[in-house]
Amino acid sequence: MNPIKVVIADDHALFREGLRRILSLEKDILVIGEASRGDEVAKIAERTKPDVLLLDLKMPKGDVVQTLLEVSERSPATRVLILTAFSEDENIFNAAKGGAKGYVLKGVSLAVLLQAIKAVHNGGFWVDKEMSSADVFEEIVQSRSVSSDEQSANDAVKNLTRRELEILRLVAEGLTNEEIGKKIFISEKTVKTHLTNIFDKLKVNNRFKAALLIMNRQTEPAPSNSGRGKGGVG
Repeated sequence: MNPIKVVIADDHALFREGLRRILSLEKDILVIGEASRGDEVAKIAERTKPDVLLLDLKMPKGDVVQTLLEVSERSPATRVLILTAFSEDENIFNAAKGGAKGYVLKGVSLAVLLQAIKAVHNGGFWVDKEMSSADVFEEIVQSRSVSSDEQSANDAVKNLTRRELEILRLVAEGLTNEEIGKKIFISEKTVKTHLTNIFDKLKVNNRFKAALLIMNRQTEPAPSNSGRGKGGVG
């Protein structure tokens, strides 16, 4: 079998060098490139066409979502495995938003990292079970394959009110209920009420699934004329 071609993208030179040396000992893995800045990643992926990209979540001169989208455009066959020290929900959400297929924390063992690389390379996905929100990443990655039920939910986005669409887009940006309320000048309680209405209309049970629907739409839906939701002043 041909070795799995890997590119390492991380802004810490010592970490890149150590990881490259360790992976070079594996007969079925070949490190073919490195990147130290976010704006280099897509260019290197386009030039080398790696099977798997090991991507640090926070790198200078780059946004992870934009980087992921650029990699997808320039090297569609490359599957991305996030290798990071950050485990917050917002970071996981952004990784899934950009199309990453795996999420691993830097504290894992080499054996686990190798399992993750091979799983992602073989068309599956991998998430570090040590993370409290591991199920969130798994749920979002799986839901990117749109089923008929999910397509109905996508269509239901068209029935959201202007305020509901506004709130849903802010959720997709990673804002908390409190932050959304402050941004659009309504109470946190009203935000929660709007989200309850949104979940009901979209037939989903959490904010991640709801936000994924708005992110997956290629064009923004036309706002509904059905008026405000039941959340009172908004």
